Amino acid sequence: MTKRSKRARRAFKTFFLGLFATIALLWGANHLIGVEWGALLRWLGISVLALSLVILSAGVSVAAYQKFLKRRS
Repeated sequence: MTKRSKRARRAFKTFFLGLFATIALLWGANHLIGVEWGALLRWLGISVLALSLVILSAGVSVAAYQKFLKRRS
């Protein structure tokens, strides 16, 4: 097994376990606490949107900083 395939397998495993944990948390909130599915999915959507915004703003900040460093030198 190559180093690249090990890394890909580890990434897939991490993604799958994270997805499974998220589903388990949503099920627990619905079944044990009684939160409605619509509210859970709405909060999940807001969380994904907020995370995407943070990642996008970090990428823009890094790109602007690299451009600044390139002009400076």
